[in-house]
Amino acid sequence: MSDTWDGQITAALTAYGRAGALSGARLLSLSENATYLCTFTDTPEPLVLRLHRPGFRTLPQIRSELMWTERLRADGAVATPAVVPTSAGEAAASFPGAGGVLQHAALFEFAPGTEPDTTDFARVMEIVGRETAALHEHASRWQRPDGFTRPEWDLDHLIGAASLWGRWRDNPDVRPDGVEVLARAEEKLTRELDAYGQGPAEFGLIHGDLRAANLLVASDAVRLIDFDDCGNGWFLYDLACSLSFVEHDPRAAHWVAAWLRGYEARRPLREEDVRAVPALVMLRRLMLVAWVHKRGDTPFAASLRPAFAAQSVEVARHYLADGYLTAVRHDH
Repeated sequence: MSDTWDGQITAALTAYGRAGALSGARLLSLSENATYLCTFTDTPEPLVLRLHRPGFRTLPQIRSELMWTERLRADGAVATPAVVPTSAGEAAASFPGAGGVLQHAALFEFAPGTEPDTTDFARVMEIVGRETAALHEHASRWQRPDGFTRPEWDLDHLIGAASLWGRWRDNPDVRPDGVEVLARAEEKLTRELDAYGQGPAEFGLIHGDLRAANLLVASDAVRLIDFDDCGNGWFLYDLACSLSFVEHDPRAAHWVAAWLRGYEARRPLREEDVRAVPALVMLRRLMLVAWVHKRGDTPFAASLRPAFAAQSVEVARHYLADGYLTAVRHDH
């Protein structure tokens, strides 16, 4: 898979006038996109190239994402790497990719730092919560420019017919008895989130994938990266994203409490917001059941199978019994 992506690096960097000086490119991550650390012969400063999966994001969507990250930087809301424009002054590049398919790319300045040490995951979650609150504060105030367009992260686009990753039912790892459990969990979370609503207090512009893997820590500085999933969703769906892939861990309630503690240090929450957390985490987990199947060609998704489906069914059982993350609600 990465060989297909590797062949696009030179074409992408040509749009930035950097192809001739390229000395190396190391794959950093492969999921919805392929991200590379690129080094050059004419400067000691590397750059980070993101090649977009063809057909996954439109050029206006990518430009809108980069509008927001640049505004976040300009307003000092959160720290995030600067966008490097193309030679033509555009925020993103488009070029013919493999087989002539239109390919998009974005280039970023390199940001120093490492992914936070998750051995003390509660501390990491508190940091993530604090940074997410700053992000949401900005999103709630920012007047979006004309033409701004990002995905909708409502039920239909996360786990329904409009989902980019298909339906959780498409995952063959879900056994027949598990299908019934997950279906009941979907019905319950749908009722709860319909009651919670999508007003401006609950729903707005979010990061959409704010996990530890999308933080860079250097000394006391924290930078947020990879806004490719930003869109309009429930603000506390960002909490659910922070718990991705570990929702089944017995320590999940402890980690969620830490996230909420960090968040509320900067932005208040209402009781109904906290009550919605189990439904939002269950929603994210169902989306990930579909994602693990859809992106089974990537090493990370493949490493999660087949246990992920069975673990998801156990999360759903606890959720259906009103026993999932209840300690968080009671302690709040």
